[in-house]
Amino acid sequence: MGYFLIAGILFLLDFGPFFTPVKNIFAQVLQPVRSVTYRIGQFNFEQLFYSDKLKRQEKEIQDLEKQLVAAEGKIVELQQLHDENKRLKGLINSTVAKDESFYRPAWIISRQGDYLIINQGEKDKVTVGQLVINQERHLVGRISKTYDQEAKILTIGSVSLELPVLIFSDWREDCFNNLTDCQRTRGIVSGKVIKDILREEKVNVGDIVTLLDGPRGILIGKITQVRESKDSIFKQAEMEELINLDRLTEVFLISQ
Repeated sequence: MGYFLIAGILFLLDFGPFFTPVKNIFAQVLQPVRSVTYRIGQFNFEQLFYSDKLKRQEKEIQDLEKQLVAAEGKIVELQQLHDENKRLKGLINSTVAKDESFYRPAWIISRQGDYLIINQGEKDKVTVGQLVINQERHLVGRISKTYDQEAKILTIGSVSLELPVLIFSDWREDCFNNLTDCQRTRGIVSGKVIKDILREEKVNVGDIVTLLDGPRGILIGKITQVRESKDSIFKQAEMEELINLDRLTEVFLISQ
């Protein structure tokens, strides 16, 4: 009964002028607590959990990307070492390495159309007209211009480069001997075309083209087509080069 009496008195006082200020003061005191409680109730703990999880996943992705970049760099480095090892093995077995005083190596540093730029020039006694080969003794081209520390090679396959050539039915070391029957005829190579071949000379697809003026055994290309010309004296042939200029990194200058 005592509890009901107290509750009734409080209920009656709630409508009285005395209790209203007290209630207002109590509400002001509790307002910050109510605000904090409301914000806590509205806070999305699930969103916070997934946000932290997403940040961890993003960091893991970034770490994996860094590891991938490092692995790709290592693969490139290993491939370069493999290519360098293969190049050095080929150089050891090549005929170029047998006479270092006659063939001087140079690195290709850029390419400009029909020209290759090497890292040697006038200071290295490079001269216009010098022939340039690769390690298999395949003709790369001829020096067309020199600078102090660089030089330009006009490459084989350019129409601006004309060279006298010999054509052989096959290739052996003794093919330059007049007693052998592998020599076919002579001609002038310009670009991919060999002109000024005597009409009566026999030339077949697959024949080997070598340099006429210069050291013996420098190969240029292989005959891919023979065609008649309007000229009653000469005929022409087409050839393909024996080198891939896009994959060439090192060349050898023939000392004059």
